[in-house]
Amino acid sequence: MLVAGHVLTLVAGVVAARVVRERNEIAGGDDKRRWRLIIPLLAVVAAVGLLMSPVVSDDPFLLARSAFEGPGLALAGYLLLAGALPVAAVLGVSAGSDGVARGTLGGIVAAVLAVAVPALVAGLAVPGLAVSTGACLAVVPMVLVLILTPLATPQQTQAERTDLAGEARVPGLTIWRTLTALLALLTGIAAAIGAYAPQLGNSTDSPARWQLLIAAILVVLPTPFLFSRRTAPFARGVLAVLWAGVVLAGTAVLSTAITASEATGLGGLGGEISYHLGAGAVFTAIALGLAGLAGLAAVITGVVERDDTGTEGPRSRVLLPAGIAAVLAIATFSMPVFTAKDYAPPGLWSDFDTPSWGLLAALLVVLGTLGLSVRSRPGAAAAGLTGAAVLLALHVAEIPWVSYLFYGARPGAGFWLGLAAVVAAVVAAVTAAAGAKK
Repeated sequence: MLVAGHVLTLVAGVVAARVVRERNEIAGGDDKRRWRLIIPLLAVVAAVGLLMSPVVSDDPFLLARSAFEGPGLALAGYLLLAGALPVAAVLGVSAGSDGVARGTLGGIVAAVLAVAVPALVAGLAVPGLAVSTGACLAVVPMVLVLILTPLATPQQTQAERTDLAGEARVPGLTIWRTLTALLALLTGIAAAIGAYAPQLGNSTDSPARWQLLIAAILVVLPTPFLFSRRTAPFARGVLAVLWAGVVLAGTAVLSTAITASEATGLGGLGGEISYHLGAGAVFTAIALGLAGLAGLAAVITGVVERDDTGTEGPRSRVLLPAGIAAVLAIATFSMPVFTAKDYAPPGLWSDFDTPSWGLLAALLVVLGTLGLSVRSRPGAAAAGLTGAAVLLALHVAEIPWVSYLFYGARPGAGFWLGLAAVVAAVVAAVTAAAGAKK
């Protein structure tokens, strides 16, 4: 019955989304209150709070664990809710109908409070428990959203609604670019904290932490250019690929904590092995979720840009270099970048481990970008291919930033193939850029 209830709730959500879209299509309005963008930011803060430990416990029989330390199904639910919050918040503040805006924002508040308030009450009322930072980060922003909702909604008159009936309206391009920049910035901050903070307890670091730090810097670099109308399309295209760099490096960093969790409960001469996730593991996991949202926002922004500018125009002539780069990309992600004594590097076809998911995600993003570049206009193709070249270079960068920690490390076949893939992607990007100038 509980599973049936979950399924029916999902169905109800899909039906409600369709009704919201229909209601929004007959509403209009152009509100200039840009301060409303603070609401998506509050939603992101609440999402982070939901993923943290709900309470602080001194009772050994009442364990206080974050979403990442609990069962897999519970983690999936938390991630689904955390990922939906910023997207729903943007759709709410950009809605043209009072009912849609207030209903969407009210639903966000109700969903978060339904999960976070019981933990907050338990921390206040149950002996041995205390209120955690996560509960405060989840509840306080939603209270602020509840207060701001009447001010943030369109508040149109009946005459305005009648005059604008029949005009389709989607969230503006400026809002989507701002959301993309915000998510990319938060991704970079979370990834940087994950790279510096310990993965376990207070002392364990990951060999891939410097690669994650570089990925964090790379995903933040395009964000200022998203606010300039001239440079925004190129920056958006690059960011639509670079988010995968955080996933590539983040999964490698998380493997330290996941390996330790698999050892939990094993007995030995020293007694039972136990572990406690450090801040690095938590923020790295948060960065992975935010990276996916940033990539999704960048893709949606690209769709809105295409609707505004149209799809007419010549296509880029990058079939040959893009095809060569695709073959080399498959090869480089399938082979180790470096080899070392007593070290089994994770791969796609053998030794499949946590970092392998990052390899797979990065490979799919690169191949998708190369495939779309053939059918894209030269400017859009140049942006995507530039991002693909940087992502391939980040993968090859394991040699200076990761391999130095392993005795006897030397470049593997993936390193040389990766360099060749970078060159091919750069050639394709230059070719596309040259076509854009004609």
